[in-house]
Amino acid sequence: MTLLDMVVIAAGLLFGYRLVSNFLSPNTSDGQRTRSDTDRRGDDPASPGWEKHWESPESKIPAWFDVLGVTESADVAEIERAYRVKMSQYHPDKVAQLGDDIKQLAEAKSKEINAAYDTAMRLRRR
Repeated sequence: MTLLDMVVIAAGLLFGYRLVSNFLSPNTSDGQRTRSDTDRRGDDPASPGWEKHWESPESKIPAWFDVLGVTESADVAEIERAYRVKMSQYHPDKVAQLGDDIKQLAEAKSKEINAAYDTAMRLRRR
């Protein structure tokens, strides 16, 4: 192995390391870490500037086409296909072995998907 080979390998390793580290911990343009990066490090939630950015479920109910992931003008076949795909992902029986928290989330999501599907079918029957 020549010196040139070793230099090329070292440069490739450094470049790969830098590339991967940028994907895992992106920095802002001014060199400071973003808020999400500091949250992952476990900063104190009581520190200034820390805010929760979430809304209660009652405050925003998504439209049926957003839940199913189709356009509002989708035909019945597209709606049924999207419904089957979503239910295959979130069916409570599929995640029954993963724990109670995940099972409860899957039940809530499947109820939301069923409600969206029922709404879409009622609107298409008119």
